[in-house]
Amino acid sequence: MTAAPTPAPDRVGVEIGGTFTDLVMAAPDGTLFTGKIPSTPAAPETAVLGVLEASGVDLGGVARLGHGSTVATNALLTRRGAKAGLLTTAGFRDVVIMGRADRDHHIFDMRFRHPAPPIRRAMIREAPERIGVDGAILEPLDLEAAWTEAQALIDAGAEGLAICLLHSWRNPVHEQALADLIRARAPGIALSLSHEVSPEFREYERSLTTTVNAFVGPVVARYVDRLDAGLKARGHGGVLRIMQSNGAMMPAALAGANAVRMLLSGPAAGMRAAMWFAARNGIADAITLDMGGTSTDVALAPGLTPAVTPEMRIDGLPVRVPALDMATIGAGGGSVVSVDPGGFLAVGPDSAGADPGPACYGRGGTRPTVTDAQVVAGVLRPARFFGGRMDLRADLACDALGALGLGPPEHAADMALSMVNGAMAAAVRLVSTARGVDPRGFALVAYGGGGPLHAASVAEELGMDRVLIPWSPGLASAFGLLIADVALDAAQSDLAPLSDRTLDADRAAALTARARRLAADGGLDPDDCEIELGVDLRYRGQAFELTVRTPPAPMDADALRAAFEAQHRQRYGYARADLDVECAGWRVSARRRSAGLVRPPLPSGEGPSAELRDATIAGRRLKASFLAREALAPGARIDGPAVLEEPSATTLVPPGWFALCLPTGDLMLERLP
Repeated sequence: MTAAPTPAPDRVGVEIGGTFTDLVMAAPDGTLFTGKIPSTPAAPETAVLGVLEASGVDLGGVARLGHGSTVATNALLTRRGAKAGLLTTAGFRDVVIMGRADRDHHIFDMRFRHPAPPIRRAMIREAPERIGVDGAILEPLDLEAAWTEAQALIDAGAEGLAICLLHSWRNPVHEQALADLIRARAPGIALSLSHEVSPEFREYERSLTTTVNAFVGPVVARYVDRLDAGLKARGHGGVLRIMQSNGAMMPAALAGANAVRMLLSGPAAGMRAAMWFAARNGIADAITLDMGGTSTDVALAPGLTPAVTPEMRIDGLPVRVPALDMATIGAGGGSVVSVDPGGFLAVGPDSAGADPGPACYGRGGTRPTVTDAQVVAGVLRPARFFGGRMDLRADLACDALGALGLGPPEHAADMALSMVNGAMAAAVRLVSTARGVDPRGFALVAYGGGGPLHAASVAEELGMDRVLIPWSPGLASAFGLLIADVALDAAQSDLAPLSDRTLDADRAAALTARARRLAADGGLDPDDCEIELGVDLRYRGQAFELTVRTPPAPMDADALRAAFEAQHRQRYGYARADLDVECAGWRVSARRRSAGLVRPPLPSGEGPSAELRDATIAGRRLKASFLAREALAPGARIDGPAVLEEPSATTLVPPGWFALCLPTGDLMLERLP
């Protein structure tokens, strides 16, 4: 009897990480296929097209291709974006230069410097115009004078122009007129308009967000064009979508104009995957731990609902776009281990990346990294790394760590891994105990190439008892691209006391109509979309708001206040019934739920017997059982110390813990009583 042929994939998720580019594909029956190759930072699309070619997939049959990348993030962090200019209201040229007076938690740092915007002062020009806070035109826009300023920026080499005029969030008429003129006279210039990119009050945040979009937008647009051309040349005629920082996809055609929404693309995709795996294993409350090649991201998800924040910080810069609420630290597999000027060991934030990579890669890198420490400690076996397709050089790792002058390489490696575990635990505390949430009632969901190696040690330091390791944890972000919804959102600012008119029937209807227009403009069928509204509320006198999410239906002031205070109590630990509440604006979202079956394969339970090998774990040299994860069938259990190996990641089960293969095939690590 001949076996039925395996269906060809019709959905693809490809995610570019700092070290590897990951691929997960799904066939109509849910069968999954995977791939992984080193990233190519100089030309990211090369790795994307390369991993697709290596998989042998027929792109002509792929209906949907979801993509997440670090292109926008890297352009901002390295300040290698497009040359951008900023046009602002006369008298407000230095808003993005001056920023705010706060020191962003660095009050005791005598050498603190405010992060510099991605634009020089010489590339900021002023337009003669003025609109009041109520939207009234106080000084008409002098179009020809404004064009002279814009032309000066274009002549100076600007590829993208940000236009951020005072109070345009209230009345965008001057921004629209200036944009129409520039598009008519200089059609090749990419424009970012603040009333479209970030239509909210707070001039600094709005100006900076628009400027960042102008800075990274042309880079993203060129990248997407190259990728799309490469895909079409290989037969792809389906839909290309890009992951946003809020954990939802957007059509690739919108990516260039909305590049600022891609800054947390990869981590957001991983978060979506983590919630899917947690839900299918009956976990109610989760904390995520995503360790990749350059950083570690952690997030709190009570009820498996991660918070969405209206503002994130990238390289210290406040970017005012919706994003999943995560804390990020510079601790990844490629993070460099060094000795600071005081003679103390330091890990990160510098990273060896994919090229040349850690010393053990044998590609010319000489600086020791976390991956080198894992090799020297014995928890990463050189011949089994990356499924045996990339043999690591333990001798080069020893040389690099020994050069630190901290004694034997094994000692330096153990200290480095202990520091990384402590830094991760501190990041988890930042999103949990610092907000009044006890992490001990949560399960830690660990993924990324390095998360499973450190998760149990981090959980133990925090007093947590359970760690979930999903299927192919190193490919979690690519998997998240397969299951993520498509969503488009917008914001509208206003400042008024909370009342029954804040979200009455007329307001709810108007916002719902806007969401439906947003869906249609983005190529979605409004009838296939779920509409969600949000109201930004705060106590009078507070500097920032909390967004109360609501269905597209009216809510009176009492209901809105109750929802706000419940959220405020959860976030900050208290509520104040004696304070007035005010509305700062509204948010709308049109979401189309992901369709299609996904069925991660179950482990076969077959493979070589466990092998005892020496490994340094938590400062002790122990005999640990090394075993292929595939050998643990559902229901199988192994006690620590043990190391479970698979192509995309390695899981460490420390002494005092055991690993149980769940009915889904995912692993649950638990502490022994």
